Amino acid sequence: GGLTGGSCSGKSTICRRLTAYAGDEVCIVDCDKLGHRAYQEPDSPCWKDLVEAFGSCIINASDRSINRTKLGAIVFAESKVQLPRLNKIVWPHIRAMAMQAIKETHASLVVLDAAVLLEAGWQDVCDEVWVAFASHEEQVHRICSRDGKTRAQAEQRLAGQMS
Repeated sequence: GGLTGGSCSGKSTICRRLTAYAGDEVCIVDCDKLGHRAYQEPDSPCWKDLVEAFGSCIINASDRSINRTKLGAIVFAESKVQLPRLNKIVWPHIRAMAMQAIKETHASLVVLDAAVLLEAGWQDVCDEVWVAFASHEEQVHRICSRDGKTRAQAEQRLAGQMS
């Protein structure tokens, strides 16, 4: 199945409860973690694609990982152009990693946990799609509490997501 929802909508809580209930019979494929892994490993296919698209200025000198702050500054400076460009690069790599994880599991239930499940078009690999929902006010409160963001920053994050 697929699990989607906005930032701080309760996806992680649902996944923890499913794991607590079903144990090894459920495999949670966390696409957010896969996304970080896809481009943090120097010289991985995704890393190479990002450096080619956005330049070597996004590489951390210390460990050659992608500097997410620098990449974010480039992407959000022209988000209408650069965000779709970033997604077009990263999403296929995440999907491939998710498909590999699904292929390797022996669990009877697989949950593709992806905030961008619908935007990325990954629902085609799911028998069902579940949507986690929290009120806008609750999401703002959770983002501020969890991530130490201001209300304005939380509102900005939510505004950039599919509703």
